[in-house]
Amino acid sequence: MKYFLLLFLLIFLCSCKNETSKQVSDYKTISIKGGPNNQSIDSAMFRIVINNNSKRFEYKSTKKDNVYFQLFEKETGNDSILKAPDFDCILIDSQFFEFKNEEVKVFLYSYDLPDVVDEEENYYFSDKYGIVLSKSIAWLNTSTLYNQEELKALQDSIMSDLFKFSNPSPTLIKN
Repeated sequence: MKYFLLLFLLIFLCSCKNETSKQVSDYKTISIKGGPNNQSIDSAMFRIVINNNSKRFEYKSTKKDNVYFQLFEKETGNDSILKAPDFDCILIDSQFFEFKNEEVKVFLYSYDLPDVVDEEENYYFSDKYGIVLSKSIAWLNTSTLYNQEELKALQDSIMSDLFKFSNPSPTLIKN
């Protein structure tokens, strides 16, 4: 009888599923270019962490003395919000672009802190690549290109056709 209970317990434990599965990609080094002519170049480590109900996009500095860290999270099945640690960027629009022989859906999210001047930013985001580029609303000629080595053609398509997206009106929800 005791062996039967042990066998039953073993079968029961083996049949249980771990409900909190997590997939973590390795960090890869990407460039981040910013400024009016994208002349400022920095390196960052980038990875994607996939949980059951969300996907997290992590960017961190490659310099040990620099604490630069950027984190965005998107819930599965909810395109309306792109979460960051202190704010939620609201979806303005989405469009498809041809990139690497496939249609890539690019979302336009807007960031604007209430009662703060000159920080307004539009984030162009892809579920597959994370932040593709960001564009300052306050400083019209200023943008930031993420991972230009891989995403240049997609970034060029977005930049050449910004009016393809609806007219952005910055909105923010504080967490």
